[in-house]
Amino acid sequence: MNTAGTRSLGSSEVARALGVSQVTLRTWEQRYGIGATLREENGRRRYTPGDVEQLRRMRALQAQGTGAREAARLVLSRSAAATTAHQRREGLAEAAELLDLPAMGGLVDDALGSLGVAKTWTDVVAPVLRAIGERWARRGDRNAMAAEWALATAASGALDRYPAPAPARTGQAPVLFVCGPAERHELPVKMLSAALSDNGAPAMFLGGLVSLDVLRVLSARFVPRDVVLWSMTSQSADVRILHALSAEGVPVRPAGPGWRGLPTAGEPLPPSFAGSLAAFGG
Repeated sequence: MNTAGTRSLGSSEVARALGVSQVTLRTWEQRYGIGATLREENGRRRYTPGDVEQLRRMRALQAQGTGAREAARLVLSRSAAATTAHQRREGLAEAAELLDLPAMGGLVDDALGSLGVAKTWTDVVAPVLRAIGERWARRGDRNAMAAEWALATAASGALDRYPAPAPARTGQAPVLFVCGPAERHELPVKMLSAALSDNGAPAMFLGGLVSLDVLRVLSARFVPRDVVLWSMTSQSADVRILHALSAEGVPVRPAGPGWRGLPTAGEPLPPSFAGSLAAFGG
């Protein structure tokens, strides 16, 4: 995990990143043996990326209800993968209700490291987001809307930290994933791109606000196997870009419910996450 590149961090930086106090960090180290592995000449603690990763897992396990001593033991023994999907969902849902971004980030970090991208999405993150969304739809609960935003933000950040493996399928053209300019729900397709990479296939998530001219340059440079244009709602589906790329011979594939009923080009991706992943041989 590239939490802070290769640079070591001081206690205050780590405390801010995890949402805990420096006193808590010292306590974890003194009581449970989990903490900084480096010291400056003056004795101040310095945390390596590996140290921060262990502390994130510690924080995540505590958010799931595990006691501090047991959480430290699990992290140090690298057996945290025994946590069930149900426990992960419960911890994530609770942290989302509290809008606890550091805890949610740690929980998703832990799931990604233990389960991989596809299962983290299908078994953990997506069910929690779906439950929150259903509550918002039934009650118009603004707290649910805020919880959905917080979880999507935390999960997206965890994906940014997750180390993509080197492509196992060398020589294969990449799949490019892009959102429409007005898209506000990019997490499902960002997860799909990361899951494809996790399976060893070359994939690039470009995000949103990518102009047609930039897509033309990228398509010419990388000669992609497919360019997937994601849209959650019809308002974010850019039919003009889809048809322009298709007319120029770029292999486009619309994805997401936003394209339903619109004049599309290319073969649409299957509606399910598993089906979409399987469409690329994942």
